[in-house]
Amino acid sequence: MKIVYCIDSVCRVGGMEMVTIVKANALAKIAGNEVWIVVTDAKSPPIRPLDGVHLVDLDVNYYTDYYGLKGFYKKNRLHKERLEKLLNEIKPDVVVATGKHEKNFFSSLRLPSKPLLIREMHFEKHYRKKIKNITLRQKVSDWMATQYDYHWKIKGYDHIVILTEEDKERNWKGRKNVLVMPNPITSKCEEVSTCEKKTAITMGRLVPLKDFSSLIRIWGRVAEKHPDWRLEIWGKGELEAALHQQIKESGLEGKVCLMGYTAEPLKKMSQASMYLLSSQSEGLPLVLIEAMSVGLPLVSYMCPTGPRDIIEDGQNGYLVAVGDEKTFAERVCQLIEDEPLRKQMGQAGLEESEKYRIEDIAQRWMQLFRELLAKKSSRRNSR
Repeated sequence: MKIVYCIDSVCRVGGMEMVTIVKANALAKIAGNEVWIVVTDAKSPPIRPLDGVHLVDLDVNYYTDYYGLKGFYKKNRLHKERLEKLLNEIKPDVVVATGKHEKNFFSSLRLPSKPLLIREMHFEKHYRKKIKNITLRQKVSDWMATQYDYHWKIKGYDHIVILTEEDKERNWKGRKNVLVMPNPITSKCEEVSTCEKKTAITMGRLVPLKDFSSLIRIWGRVAEKHPDWRLEIWGKGELEAALHQQIKESGLEGKVCLMGYTAEPLKKMSQASMYLLSSQSEGLPLVLIEAMSVGLPLVSYMCPTGPRDIIEDGQNGYLVAVGDEKTFAERVCQLIEDEPLRKQMGQAGLEESEKYRIEDIAQRWMQLFRELLAKKSSRRNSR
């Protein structure tokens, strides 16, 4: 089977980029498959080595050249021409659109081989609405983008693949061509947490959607009862200076630490005793699954979407209503004060994480591809 993934880049550090590489590598190992990753921007090596996967750079360079609105349309046209030419040379069975730009023209590509066209969503459908403190102009722009994307362009795909059952129930009810497939764990770590170190951990880009500001306030409550525990926040982003200032003004220096970027997230997780997530919105928060894979109990806001699919409240962690900082702090304190409970929940999470192994997820994708191709062929032959 010939499978093509289209994505902006696999050079930039990000969950979507990492997941795409891991899935492509796994699918390429299956006998009879040939897999491509097609990018628009590749000015540096991939963030993870490709194993048996063809990497093609269309050399459009959305992210490295300033182009303005007129230049954007010019680049978009160039992108379409080069992608269409390449796909007609490959003659793929399946094309998966993951990137930001090809979705604007994907359904209008002239592909005589009629491959299966899949749009893969890595975000909850209405994530734009969850961003706080944006201007009216940004709100209007986001509304227009949502209408353009979800009510017009998305109609051209054979199927839409999303990450969680919660997203399907909330946002895609009644759509027969919407399917659920979780992301796999992208890394492995031999070390498992003992859940004995007086450290909680969280990770992500320091941006409004992750709401680390809320987590710092939560830790202010926790520190009143347990000043010997500390919170590590791993990641870089636009809010770094503001979060540093908040920590200082809250008197939490030494108790909440901005740790910066790490190339070994699972190792850092294995050295903590619980994982905390304060996001306003997610797709499927892979960090929760990765935290479970090293034996950490979880405390998370019930943001749309993902935490409800991953956490069984009271079993492998706790779910808290978004914005309920008092209850969140109480759940953290409960885990701090009960070491056997921490270890029990961590073990439950470790067992739950097994179903997100890449080997199993790759086989599920293959089964899905075969079923969808068979249905498409049957419809074509019946005409």
